[in-house]
Amino acid sequence: MSAAPSEPEKYSIDEMMDRLKNPALENPEEGELVTRQDGTQAIRVRKRKRRSSQPRKEDAHRTKRARIVQVSAALILLFLTALAIGGAIVYANSRPYRDALLTKIAQASGATAQLEQFRMNPATANAGGLSLEWPAGNVLKSLLLRGLTAEISPTSFLGKSMAGEEVTVVTDGTLTLQVPTPGLPLRSTAQPAGDLPVRFNRYWIPVFHLAVGGSTPPAVSLTKSEASLYPENVNGRTQLRLNQGAVNIPGWPNLRLDRALLEFRGRDTDVIVIRLQHESDTRGSFELSGTIQPYKTDRPSTLAVQLDSFELAGLTGPSFARLFSGRVDTLPAAKSNFLSFLPTETPHPSLDIALGVSPTAKIEVKGFPFLPALAQVLDDPWFESPVFEGEASSTLHREGGIVSLQDLRFESKGRMALRGEIAMAANETLSGNLQLGVAEAMIISSKNPRLESMFGPTREGFRWLTLKIAGAAKAPTDNFRDLYTSAVVTAPAKAPAAEGDGSSFDELTRPK
Repeated sequence: MSAAPSEPEKYSIDEMMDRLKNPALENPEEGELVTRQDGTQAIRVRKRKRRSSQPRKEDAHRTKRARIVQVSAALILLFLTALAIGGAIVYANSRPYRDALLTKIAQASGATAQLEQFRMNPATANAGGLSLEWPAGNVLKSLLLRGLTAEISPTSFLGKSMAGEEVTVVTDGTLTLQVPTPGLPLRSTAQPAGDLPVRFNRYWIPVFHLAVGGSTPPAVSLTKSEASLYPENVNGRTQLRLNQGAVNIPGWPNLRLDRALLEFRGRDTDVIVIRLQHESDTRGSFELSGTIQPYKTDRPSTLAVQLDSFELAGLTGPSFARLFSGRVDTLPAAKSNFLSFLPTETPHPSLDIALGVSPTAKIEVKGFPFLPALAQVLDDPWFESPVFEGEASSTLHREGGIVSLQDLRFESKGRMALRGEIAMAANETLSGNLQLGVAEAMIISSKNPRLESMFGPTREGFRWLTLKIAGAAKAPTDNFRDLYTSAVVTAPAKAPAAEGDGSSFDELTRPK
């Protein structure tokens, strides 16, 4: 250890002895040697003063105290928040809140409401069921929803409104429409001013059923569809989207809904599109569009019709399809291609469509007795179930349980043509007249004098014969045999008719 700067580097022996005898004189700051009254000696050390201010320790103390305050405040706030949330949940599951919510639902919908098994948690509101009933003046009659879950916003606990993103109906929903009674109110409660007390961006029902009319069965029914209701779209209108489902109209073929988009504008309903398909076919389509005015019961509502490679059986029914089958499109027509009906308990739907065979399809005719007879007498099996491509058109009309094909123009050049009309009643009995045209060359080549006598003069390259159609759709009848057997044949005088020369209808049409 080096010596202090003020001390000499070398000491004499005397100086060393003095330092040993008087150590206090060496460094007065370390203390001084004193002699007590009893003769003992001790070193008295001078007391050092402590500094009155220590900034570093004071800052640490203040920081610690601030953290304690912050943690305490956070714990208190957390406790108060939990207490408030718990109180809000308890209140939201109470009877007063439930009664207030029913009032809000009634104000928003205009219907009387009943709610079952209602419960709320911080994220969702749930109910076992909700039923709504509208007055007789409204086109809406009732809505029954089973199993509801709503994604709610925190403000819903305050009681002013029930709002959120989406309401999902877990089980199913059934909507029934009715014919509104003029002069009666549309709502059970008055329309609230300002925003509705119940506001969600979307209502989704994965299993949706719709019944139109109070009759049994209903005038129109839709089952097992998927429905999404948007209270306000980009145009500010309420929008309904439907996806899939079975469509049933009494007396009409069974159809299947592919999709539908409807918008509600005041008291009118704009049908953007209703796309239907045959119950067993996914290729063709039957589309409807237009405006429905459900509150104008004295005025028919009319929807435009558009067909694209649609099965004819989906328009005529399976019984008529045994006679005429194929895929058809709509043809442009000024007074056709529409579905009209009255928005009443007896809608009297009327369907008129100008039909043409699809470009890649064909119309097949079969089941009539005259077809196998022609195949025999002309010795051409094609006539048993002739097909018509390209130049095949007709007008379909459905009304009052009767379906008819009018203005038939089926033609296969060089062979056969059909003109006229045929109808099937509600009991599936047939009536009508068909003009049968056979190419003149085929009649000449057959060398059958009865055919020469039966058919009229040539027109448009065909010889024509009018047939009366009757019987049931499953077993139609015509008068071809009667005309054949009654045909006058002038035989040459010198050549008696040989046995089996074709004069007998049974022999000519007997299978070979």
